[in-house]
Amino acid sequence: MFILPTTSVISLLITTISITSCFSATEILQSTSSYLTKADRIHLKKILEPGLTSNDVTLVYHAVHGYTFLEEVLPNKQDICDFLVKVIQDGNNITTEKAFYIASTWRTVGNCQSKSPSNIIKVLRTAIEKETSSIMELYYAVSGLTILSEKLSRDNVDNVIKTIQNTLRKDDNLWNFAYTFHIASDLGSTLGFDRIQDAIVQADEIDGQYLQFEGGLSVTSSLVNGIFKLSNTLKKKPPLIPRQIVKLTNYFLTRRSVQTPRGVSNLLSALTTLANNDVEKPTCITLANEEISISTQQPLVTIKVCDILGNPLSNSVKVVANSATRVDDDIVIFNKQSLQASPTDKTLFVMNFMEMKPERGFYKISVTAGAVTNTVTVKVLCEVVVDHMEIGTADADQTTQPKLTRVLFPEKLSQKIEADSQQKLVMRFLLRDGANKKPMRTHQAFVRLSSASTSNDDKKGHEILFVAETDTSHLYKFDMPIGTAAANFDYQSGDYNVELIIGDAVLSNPFQWTVATINLKFSESSSIGRADKNALYEDESNIYTTKPEIKHMFRQPEKRPPAFVSNLFTGLCLAPILLLFILWAKLGVNISNFPFSISAVTFHLGLGILSSIFTLFGIFWLKLNMFVTLRYLFGLGIVTFLAGNKMLSRIAHKHKSR
Repeated sequence: MFILPTTSVISLLITTISITSCFSATEILQSTSSYLTKADRIHLKKILEPGLTSNDVTLVYHAVHGYTFLEEVLPNKQDICDFLVKVIQDGNNITTEKAFYIASTWRTVGNCQSKSPSNIIKVLRTAIEKETSSIMELYYAVSGLTILSEKLSRDNVDNVIKTIQNTLRKDDNLWNFAYTFHIASDLGSTLGFDRIQDAIVQADEIDGQYLQFEGGLSVTSSLVNGIFKLSNTLKKKPPLIPRQIVKLTNYFLTRRSVQTPRGVSNLLSALTTLANNDVEKPTCITLANEEISISTQQPLVTIKVCDILGNPLSNSVKVVANSATRVDDDIVIFNKQSLQASPTDKTLFVMNFMEMKPERGFYKISVTAGAVTNTVTVKVLCEVVVDHMEIGTADADQTTQPKLTRVLFPEKLSQKIEADSQQKLVMRFLLRDGANKKPMRTHQAFVRLSSASTSNDDKKGHEILFVAETDTSHLYKFDMPIGTAAANFDYQSGDYNVELIIGDAVLSNPFQWTVATINLKFSESSSIGRADKNALYEDESNIYTTKPEIKHMFRQPEKRPPAFVSNLFTGLCLAPILLLFILWAKLGVNISNFPFSISAVTFHLGLGILSSIFTLFGIFWLKLNMFVTLRYLFGLGIVTFLAGNKMLSRIAHKHKSR
């Protein structure tokens, strides 16, 4: 076995690492495909406008800061100042959060009183000195005092740091991380910087393109702002790779339709932070006009390269189209084509795509600007040309050759075509690409036959569409047997216009061409079918009319038997009881030894109750339910059981005493 020396192994490892590092350093990053457009800015401004005149300090705060991020001039600065002064003077129960909003808005507007409001400063300092303040209250207090340029004592700073550390030990949720990063940045402390990675690993990746934190826009914006704010304060690079920054940016750009002032403020603050960070400024590479189509009349592809706020890049970059690939067959038509900068807009770069003589279809263009790349899709249109068109008739049984007449586009055949049920309509035409003159197929090739004039029987006229098919040579063929197609026309003979409809997504000139007029004559026997069909239509037209009343016939009850039969049956049922009394009378009933004691009376009462039990069963059979019957039976059964037991015990005792 051949073994490398140790020095050789080390050299090989160093070389491998160097090569890997080289590839990583030259890796081209994916850019974003959208940015904050003018339409987005108008939409966001409309959401913010009501907040400027609101009586809610929170809405005023978000509206003012949103205007600042949009670089819009506040129209009512003095009104906002007057509102803040009124809130400060009237508010005896100003919370720490409300005090922060007042302080931040006060400083942002800038035209209020030169002196900071003392009672607001007092509220903020009280929150810091209070031992029971939450980390959220500390965030508002520290941020508010920092905005008002109020310094904290060393003891206050130490207490804040200690409180934050204790809070993170108990609960290190995302909001607590965000508050920690902001507080540490305002205090100039390294507190929490080593926990940035712990927060980032909790981000959720969606479709490999978006990165967000659980909780949505608010917590994601607060975390991103806090991470970059703390990193800038400490002059350290945040532990975020460029690809993560791009994915975070993609997420924020999907929230441009936000509908609340708070959401707008959070969105704009995060986008501004990402656009101005020193680590990796996301770049947008996209089409200047998403609806653009390339053709000989419009041969230019215009690419927009800007930051996510729509501004030109600070450094001039070279924009190159790496390749253009046709989507249908993955054929690459060119490589490495430079785009020219627009003289009127620094964000636009142009190339003449038609110089490459592309065929019609969709193309994916890989565009690189500096260190980022993106893929855009363009559509190349072509002009369709009718090479030739022939129309005529032939025998339906194909015994003779069709008689065809050539028609030039876009003219109409001068003479009328006559056809009966023994013939068929025949059309042959060929379409060519206007650029390369090659035969072509289209997605839509229809032949429409419509009534040339309305009649009394058919006021709306008939319109039938047929699909024209191609053969291997791309020649379109259309054959319509008149007799077979008669049912489609409701057997109505007459003049019909024959039109050719051609359309496709990559056609610059789709058209509808009236080729000829044909007189269709259907057979006489078709009138019977037409009458039946009209009758069917009449029946169908009556489905919404009032229907006759449905009278249900129930089963008639059987005749009852005569009264004699009923009485006889009743007598037969009672005969056993009558027989019992007769036998008792014949045998004799000994009642001389009947004792009139309590037990004897109870025994006979039990018999009476027993009779009551049978009576209860009869009532149950007639109208009671099982549960009611059992409830009554429970009471009767207990009395019967006790009476019978007592009676039998007395009889047994009497026999023993003899």
